[in-house]
Amino acid sequence: RIGGATTAPAPRTPPEDTKEEGGLPEDEPQALEDKPPATEAKKNTPSDDTKATAILAQYGFIPGERHTVASLEAYSNYFKKKYFSERGVPTDVSVRDLEGEFWRLIESSADTKQEVEVIYGADIATLEVGSGFTSPGDDCLDAPDQKKYADSPWNVCNMPYNPSSCLKHVEATTGITVPWLYFGMTLSTFCWHVEDHHFYSVNYHHFGDPKVWYSIPASHSEKFERVMRERLPHLFDAQPDLLHSLVTILSPAVLREEGIPVFRAEQHPRSYVITFPNAYHAGFNTGFNCAEAVNFAPVDWLPFGAAATEQYVLAKRYQSVAHDQLLGTLCVASETQLNFTPTVALVMRHRVDLERTRRAALTDAGRVGEGKIVKMAGTELAPDLFEKDCSVCQADLNWAGVRCECKGRKLFCLRCFDKKECKHGNEKNTMLIRSTIDELEAMCVRLERLATEFEANKDKAPVETVSEEWIACDSCGKWRRVPGAMANALGDDDKWTCAENSRPNFNTCDAPEEKMGAGTTWVGKE
Repeated sequence: RIGGATTAPAPRTPPEDTKEEGGLPEDEPQALEDKPPATEAKKNTPSDDTKATAILAQYGFIPGERHTVASLEAYSNYFKKKYFSERGVPTDVSVRDLEGEFWRLIESSADTKQEVEVIYGADIATLEVGSGFTSPGDDCLDAPDQKKYADSPWNVCNMPYNPSSCLKHVEATTGITVPWLYFGMTLSTFCWHVEDHHFYSVNYHHFGDPKVWYSIPASHSEKFERVMRERLPHLFDAQPDLLHSLVTILSPAVLREEGIPVFRAEQHPRSYVITFPNAYHAGFNTGFNCAEAVNFAPVDWLPFGAAATEQYVLAKRYQSVAHDQLLGTLCVASETQLNFTPTVALVMRHRVDLERTRRAALTDAGRVGEGKIVKMAGTELAPDLFEKDCSVCQADLNWAGVRCECKGRKLFCLRCFDKKECKHGNEKNTMLIRSTIDELEAMCVRLERLATEFEANKDKAPVETVSEEWIACDSCGKWRRVPGAMANALGDDDKWTCAENSRPNFNTCDAPEEKMGAGTTWVGKE
């Protein structure tokens, strides 16, 4: 999508005089993602997309005219030549010159306000227009040397599905596991934000002028949010979740005054920038360029994702990834990916303890009818709450939910139902659960045992398991290691000699007998 924006006076000015600088947000899907309508939405209630567009427009981010890559490049070059000129003659400007002008515009007062419109081709779905990286099904006839990158782990299309990424267990989602493209122009910006669900992100710069990035360590994210609210109280009073809209920019100088460390990086073509979980980042483009970004999630992201889920519930924000569902999937995956177990076990233990407390709060208070705790079975009486959300806070109900027998038979998460007053009594309310607490506890115990074993063995030399067998040469009598299939094909009366060995270093009777390597486990016949 192409978006324009006008630059703004200083953020401290009243709301009616304030417009934030930049184009559409750079690499965060939240501002423009499609979201499901609220349960039983009232007539004439604008959709979440409409609301997001209205919020963006309020701060100067408005949809612009359509562009091709060539026309946007021409516009950006024309803008830079006209904007940075003396008496009509274009002047050379460095990245630092552009950076100084960018922040001058952002921090200008109402008295010296200068409006500048820029365009940003942001959040362009690669599913529709194609990725800048090749894919396994592409023959690369125009550039054969690119074919080798189809399966590269550094191909951003592959990163979410890396064997070590939790997102490989999530269905394809545009902007999260399916990359977005970004075409920037001079002074277009991406405002302060963290990634959806506090994921890692990777941004690859395909070509063009540099990007300038600013980032804040996750350890200072809470303080950053507090400072933003203190510096822009009128904006946050009007819209408490303003940071989710990606329309807020505040200079690194101001943040450093508050004791918040801000790091700067220049990103040039053919380079990557990786952002870490819950680390706020922002930046701008120094000219026309093209980048591609996507999220990924090594297992160390999991605690950040759990914290993000609780924050989303408080903000009643839609969750693009069902965290409880993913956590259950990772419990199963940990059986074969033992390096997952220490982290998954810790997060699972905390989550199960929360679930135990929340269920007990409702049952002890008599909020659920007697005998009305039912396992999900996909029936009318015991529906499966897979991909169902709480009607109040939009929390994932994969583990448990309460069906209220009041009008509409709405579904609630355990948190929200604990605060709800039922006008029709509690005897008919049903708690639907996927697993009992005993079953969840058993999963925790299993994970903790696997984690203990993994920690005890991780520093030991890896054990190589070989699907081969040892057989003796009928000519020289030496033992040789051969593929199991070859050994199994030999009958009891069949002869075998070293000359038939497929391993070149041991295919003559003159070769020394091979010794079994240390740390190797033979899985052949006794």
